[in-house]
Amino acid sequence: MAEVYRAVFISPHLDDAVFSCGAEIDRLVTEGPVLVINLFSRFVGEVRRHGVVLGPERRGEELAAARFLGFETRSLDGLDASCRLPAYRALGNLFKPPQAEDLAGLAVLRETLFGLLAGLRYQCLYVPLAIGWHVDHVLTYRVFEPWIGLREDLLFYEDLPYGLMPHAASWRLAELGPSIANAEPPARLWLAWREAARAYADTAMMRRLEPKILRVAARPVVSFYLLRLMAFHQRQARRGKLPALAWAPRPGSAGLSEGRLRRKLQAMMLYRSQFQAFFLDAQDCRRQMARYASTWAQDAVAVERYWHATVASTAGLPDPRSEGLPVPRQAPDG
Repeated sequence: MAEVYRAVFISPHLDDAVFSCGAEIDRLVTEGPVLVINLFSRFVGEVRRHGVVLGPERRGEELAAARFLGFETRSLDGLDASCRLPAYRALGNLFKPPQAEDLAGLAVLRETLFGLLAGLRYQCLYVPLAIGWHVDHVLTYRVFEPWIGLREDLLFYEDLPYGLMPHAASWRLAELGPSIANAEPPARLWLAWREAARAYADTAMMRRLEPKILRVAARPVVSFYLLRLMAFHQRQARRGKLPALAWAPRPGSAGLSEGRLRRKLQAMMLYRSQFQAFFLDAQDCRRQMARYASTWAQDAVAVERYWHATVASTAGLPDPRSEGLPVPRQAPDG
């Protein structure tokens, strides 16, 4: 008999689902079981790359968060990008399109994940939009390409902390297709870059750089990197042949209550190795989320936005049946 869940969240790494959707998970577990499936959760030894810890303690952090919020967690144990291919050891390549080896293995990953989902019943499936372009997030999004716009129960979440950068969400949505209903039009490159660079300079990663001379020297280097990255993806979007996807925020979305935000922050902080890489403390995290929320919901302490895609034309979309893949079953309402 198939296992039944209120919702299933697909997480590129251990922490992404809670960082991005902690309040939604906290809400949904009151209605039924919730499952988080982590795709890239295996590491080779214990290393620290680009200020982020990659090691076995992250599994313990995931289990602690699962106990706190009350969700079930599983992992497919794919290798984290930084351990998977030599090319990804360079920070710049982590935020560019996937390497050929990853694209060649995408069908196998899709078959494995969809095979797992075919044995489950659930009402909603949550997948990352891949805001920020981290290669593991992009691969996670691309796994679901055959069903984007074709399933009512498929929702996409904004990846945190990347989504907290000014204009990051609107730029990614513009890359995926036209946005409708309460969507911010993408800002021009120079404006988006200037605001993103200023915000990144205020992140924990930058503020913790010591000595001060290193921090001062790093700012123009990081700013130039951001400009090149954004210009690169702007060119990629113009060259791409997108299907006729239109994106709209889920109806009824609103800012988080103080109680939900508090629970989300507590869960996020259980991922200690990751939280301290992106935020100075809980107050800093609150500040960043409030700044982002002010863009979308007046006076909201924080927001979690979820998007749904519709297809005006199926031209350019792969047919899942032609690929011989199982179609995940949806649980009946209630």
